[in-house]
Amino acid sequence: MDNRPRRPPSYSDSLFFLPDQPLPPLRHSLQEPLLSPKTDIDEFTLTIQPSRTYTVAETWYNRLIGFAFHITLISLFETIFFFQFISKSEDTGLQKMVNGYINGILIQCNGWSPNTTQAVEDILTFLINTTTVAQDYHQALGAREHSNNALQVQAWLYVGGLSCLVAAATFLGRQASLRLAWKRILIENAIMVTLLGLYEFIFFKTIIYNYQNLSLPELNEFVVTQLQQTCNLLEN
Repeated sequence: MDNRPRRPPSYSDSLFFLPDQPLPPLRHSLQEPLLSPKTDIDEFTLTIQPSRTYTVAETWYNRLIGFAFHITLISLFETIFFFQFISKSEDTGLQKMVNGYINGILIQCNGWSPNTTQAVEDILTFLINTTTVAQDYHQALGAREHSNNALQVQAWLYVGGLSCLVAAATFLGRQASLRLAWKRILIENAIMVTLLGLYEFIFFKTIIYNYQNLSLPELNEFVVTQLQQTCNLLEN
């Protein structure tokens, strides 16, 4: 028996640490993944798609369609806003101005004496022919409604013409196989026109309706001045 002392095993002596049976290979094949296919990483895998690029023709095509569609929506908004809101507001303002003169007379006329009433009646009969006033009223009303209806038809023709232009340009672009970001165009223009409508409404409510027009005393002075300069009346 060999009684010579033996050195302890070194970590570099890998031979002493090798198992009796060979270890299984880390990968059975090149196609087998290192991780188990049952891991949860697939649930968080992001699918990266290539960015969508447009050609120069498609870029200008989208811009032109966007601009034309925006003008079309503006024309539609302005037509509805003017004929349904502004025109009625102007008529109401004019009627209030005329009422400023009439109301003062109507309040005082009930207290006039019979002699005063008869004197005013004689003056008004001499100056005003009620039959002629009624005929002129119906004639002016018909002419005004006819003119305004023609303007409204013309405004809607603008809307229709622009809509046809947009539709034709879109059709030609599709025939040329040009891609159109129609969802973006619809959403962006709908938001812009909606914001424009809100601004116009707020502007009218807070600015235009609060604007002070000529007051009744100023108009009275204007009428008196015209009578003095033209008819030589009320000079004293």
